[in-house]
This record gives sequence, C-alpha cells and structure tokens, in this order.
Amino acid sequence: MDTELDVIVFECGDRRFALELHHVQEVITLAYVTPVPLAPPSVQGATNVRGRMAPVITLQPFFATASPPAVLPGASAILLGVGDAVAALPVERVVDVLSVSRRRFESGGEGSGPLVPGSFRGPAGSVPLLDIEAVIERIREASAEASRQINARSEAR
Repeated sequence: MDTELDVIVFECGDRRFALELHHVQEVITLAYVTPVPLAPPSVQGATNVRGRMAPVITLQPFFATASPPAVLPGASAILLGVGDAVAALPVERVVDVLSVSRRRFESGGEGSGPLVPGSFRGPAGSVPLLDIEAVIERIREASAEASRQINARSEAR
C-alpha cells in the first residue's frame, strides 16, 4: 500500500527544502525580532507570537545556504511546533504544500545527512526533506552549551 506524506516546500536562503506538514502550525508574518545576546548562530532572535515568545531560527549554520539577511518586520516565517518547542523559521517564500508518495522519496541524495534523511524529485529538481526535529534538537544542544559557557565564565569571575 502506497502512503502519502504531506509536506510544505519552501525556499530558505538559496536552497529549497521540504518538511512534514504536521510540524507546521501556520505561516506567519513576523513582527519585531529581538536579538538574543550570546545565542548560538542558529538563533537569529526571538519574536512575540500572540503573547508567546518564539525563537527565530535559521538553517544557515547547518547547510551551505546563503547567509541569512537580518530578519525585518514583515518577513514570512513558518511557525513550527516540535514536541513542546515552538520556533519561527524565516523563509523567502513558501513554494507549495503537497502530498508526496513515500515511494518517491530516496535515501541519500543532495544534502543528505542527519538533518536530511532523504529527498524527492519535484518539478524543479531534487527537494531535500528536512528532519526539523533533529534541527530543533541541535539548536537545543547549542543553546545548552552556550549557557554552560556563560555560567562557567560567571563562576570564574
């Protein structure tokens, strides 16, 4: 039996990615993004989404994408929900929302690795499927390490 995987395809930097639609809460327009001092490079800041603070994340440290521009009010973002985490991922544009046959997915391929388990062929070429859970976990680890370093510096004083 062939099953379908619902995905959202988007452009981030100079790359196109897809991620499973069940992680997407909505596509939003960002308001002001507050810088977060000493945050890891994957965190561009934080934004208020209906009274809840959400980190604004970037894929640039994980992939060979163009450096992310400063996130300005009015930028589009995908609001993600992964477990208990919520994050906003700025995107240049949402390309499509579609159902893809699981048979069309290939392991490996362009950009494959721990954050991209596979890809599928779209009209414009190969589209890497992003494992957003793994991305969020890497950001959590980087944030925890930054916090440890800050605490170690404070204790050394």
